[in-house]
Amino acid sequence: MDTLDIFKLTVEILVAPSVIALIGLIWKKIIKPVSRMAKSHDYMIENISHIKNELMTNGGSSIKDAINRIEKRQIMIDKRSKAVFYKVDSPIFEVDENGNLLWANKIFHDIMGNKNLKGLDWVVLIDEPQREYFLRELESCSEKIRELSFETISTEGENIKFSGFPYRDNNRNFGFLIYLEGVRNGFSEI
Repeated sequence: MDTLDIFKLTVEILVAPSVIALIGLIWKKIIKPVSRMAKSHDYMIENISHIKNELMTNGGSSIKDAINRIEKRQIMIDKRSKAVFYKVDSPIFEVDENGNLLWANKIFHDIMGNKNLKGLDWVVLIDEPQREYFLRELESCSEKIRELSFETISTEGENIKFSGFPYRDNNRNFGFLIYLEGVRNGFSEI
């Protein structure tokens, strides 16, 4: 065996397996992950397109249309229930969990002098020395998700009672619907 034959044999023994191992490594580390990624990319594009078609309006049967219909019904129910309370003979108003005014019926607005009420403006009904105590009680009722029942004196010296029913959801309060008793609107007792 001469040097050339030994060289060829060495190349065959060392280089051929190395080239095969290199090709295997390239297949395992580059080609296979890239092909998986391409397949998952195609799958993801297909799913996104399917979801997009579901969310887009398609004659009233898409998820987006259903959500819009539910929102419209909820708004209608909310308005309808407030309209029922609007004509009740007692002053009624709604506050959020922090006591900020959200809505009030006509009688409540009449008592307040039809002012543009915001936030905690409604608290001016309560005699000033009692306000802080009342706000602490409202905060406590909100934190403990319990009904508000508070008797105090109005700024006009009348006895008034606040009865509030919390909007509960598990461990959370979303505000109160408050009825007011014993307030005069300047003409007759309500």
